[in-house]
Amino acid sequence: MKHILSSLEYFAKISSNSFWLLDYDGTLTPIVEEPGLAVLDPEMKKLLGSLVSKFKVAIISGRSLSDIKKLVSLKKIYYAGNHGLEISGRGTKFILPEAKRARPTISRICDELRNELKHINGPIVEDKGLTASLHYRSVARRKIGRVKEIFDRIVRPHIVSGLIKTTRGKKVLEIRPNVDWDKGKAAACIINLVDPGRKLVPIYIGDDRTDEDAFLALKNRGITILVAKNQGRSNAEFFLRNVDEVKFFFEKLLGQARLGRSRQSGERCALI
Repeated sequence: MKHILSSLEYFAKISSNSFWLLDYDGTLTPIVEEPGLAVLDPEMKKLLGSLVSKFKVAIISGRSLSDIKKLVSLKKIYYAGNHGLEISGRGTKFILPEAKRARPTISRICDELRNELKHINGPIVEDKGLTASLHYRSVARRKIGRVKEIFDRIVRPHIVSGLIKTTRGKKVLEIRPNVDWDKGKAAACIINLVDPGRKLVPIYIGDDRTDEDAFLALKNRGITILVAKNQGRSNAEFFLRNVDEVKFFFEKLLGQARLGRSRQSGERCALI
C-alpha cells in the first residue's frame, strides 16, 4: 500500500475527471467519545465545499441519512446513510425495501440494550432506524467484556431467526438488517446513477472495516484510500495516516486543480 501524499503528481493527472466518495467518522472528522461530538471543523467544511464545487461528491456513512445530512449540510452532494441502505441527493431518494422489515425488531433490541446496560457507565445505544449501533468507547476496560456479553445475548435470537446480522467497527457493535447490501454495493449504486457512461474515476476514502467492502468493489475501477495510522491488511491501494493528512491531501489536490485550470487558460490565450 502506497502513501498517497507521495503520489500526488500522478494523482493530479486524473483528479479533474473524478467522483469522490467519502466516509465521515474517522475520515472527515476524528473518532470521538460520543457520536454527537463528531462535527466538521470549519477548515474541513470549507475544503469539502470547495471539493463539491469542482467534483461530484458522495458521503457514505454508517450514520442515519438525516444525521449525516445535518452534520455535513452541503448541497449538491449525494448522501448515503446506514451504510448505504438509504440514499438521497440531487433528485434521488432510495431506501432498500428489504431493510424496512427489520425496523421494529431493531427498535425493540435497542430498548432491551438500554435497559440491560443502564447500570454500566459509558455505553451509548444509537437507534438509526434501519440500523443501530452500540458504542463502548467510553466504557471502562474491565466492563467491555460484560457489554459484549449482554449485546450477544440480546441479539442472538434475532440472528438465528435470520432477520438481522451484526458487524464490528472501532469500539462499536453494529446491528443491521440481514440483507446483501454494504458500502461497496451502495458506492456502485451511486456511481451507476451518476456516471452510467463510466467516464469518471471513483475515488473512495474511508477508515473502517465497513469501508473495506467499498475498497474491494472499486479495486479494478477506482482509487481507494485507507485512513489509518497502522494499515495492516486492507483492500485499499493507498493510505493516509489520519484526518489531518486527509485535510492536507484535499488542500494539495485543490491547489493542483486550480493550477491545472490556470495552465489550460494560458494555453487557450496563447492560441487566440
